Amino acid sequence: MASTFYKGIRRWLGQTGIVQYYRKIKSSRQLPKYSAVQTKRGERQQSIVFLCPATNVPQGGVKVIYRQAAIINEMKEQLVASVLHPFNPEFSCTWFDHGVTTKKILKFDRTHDFVIIPEFWAVPHARQLHSLGVRYGIYVQGGYIMGLEGSRYGEEHDNAYHNAAVILAISDDTLECINMAYPKCADRAYRVHCSVNPDKFIASSNKENIICYMPRRMKDHSQLVTFFLTKRIPPHWRIEIIDGLNEDGVATILGKAKIFLSFSELEGFSLPPIEAALAGCQVIGYTGEAAKEYWDPEIFTEIYSGNIKAFVNAILNKIDELDSPTFVTNTTAIRNLAHRYSTQVEQADMRFVSQKIIEAFDASH
Repeated sequence: MASTFYKGIRRWLGQTGIVQYYRKIKSSRQLPKYSAVQTKRGERQQSIVFLCPATNVPQGGVKVIYRQAAIINEMKEQLVASVLHPFNPEFSCTWFDHGVTTKKILKFDRTHDFVIIPEFWAVPHARQLHSLGVRYGIYVQGGYIMGLEGSRYGEEHDNAYHNAAVILAISDDTLECINMAYPKCADRAYRVHCSVNPDKFIASSNKENIICYMPRRMKDHSQLVTFFLTKRIPPHWRIEIIDGLNEDGVATILGKAKIFLSFSELEGFSLPPIEAALAGCQVIGYTGEAAKEYWDPEIFTEIYSGNIKAFVNAILNKIDELDSPTFVTNTTAIRNLAHRYSTQVEQADMRFVSQKIIEAFDASH
């Protein structure tokens, strides 16, 4: 594929090795060889299959897919869910605990399987599934990646969305992107919430003077900010990088830190700033647009993307606030954030989505 495709994948996956892997697949024009069978209705339970990249590098979008498959199974209702890594069906994520069943074969049952495709795979996978008569939906965790893909593939991209039975959006901003591009699909586009575990992302009782950030996003910006910051930071403060850690490792650093720096770039949602806030960090940085829905000024300080000097000055000002004996964390704002992205809200959304998928099954019979 052209460079637009790989830029989109890089933003979502955030690491070069995976991008090179997909470039290799595309250069050889290899795609999963899906097949389909037709069985009698009622022979087995109806199923949702989430397609997902095979990467063990910590990625919020992958964790969301696994988590929501697990929630559907925990509900023990009409549908079961699994995750399929189509380019490596034997793969299963190990960087976080999940207990999710992974599908090991590329064969679908037209009568009982419903496939959810991530937005960056919409065109080739939707085309195959539609030609096989397999119902599918598209999960958009990156509204701007959707736009890049659409500008590249044109009518083929349009067809992928128009033929989708449901379109899921991870944020308000993403839903607005979908409705702007595909207003005729608005009646099939639904906002779904992800959740953050407040028992894992929790403030340590011994907070340290740590400023932390993840270097995968907007590396040039993070290098500039940290360069200037190191010239001005008080000696009793230090900077820590969060990289290559599993979920527990990330939670440990966020729990100890006092400040988290956000370098989000046109994100579909941006999970780390919420995790940081629930862990008691003051969050400073870019919203990536989608994070504006939760960017409460009591916890978050917005910096316009690219304003490096304002970024550094905001950090220094926050250090002064935190060093003051009068600083008090706004626990009410943290509780409100935890409620908005709670397991209960995510469960309600998954129950709603499951019902819409059941309706799609029923409409085809």
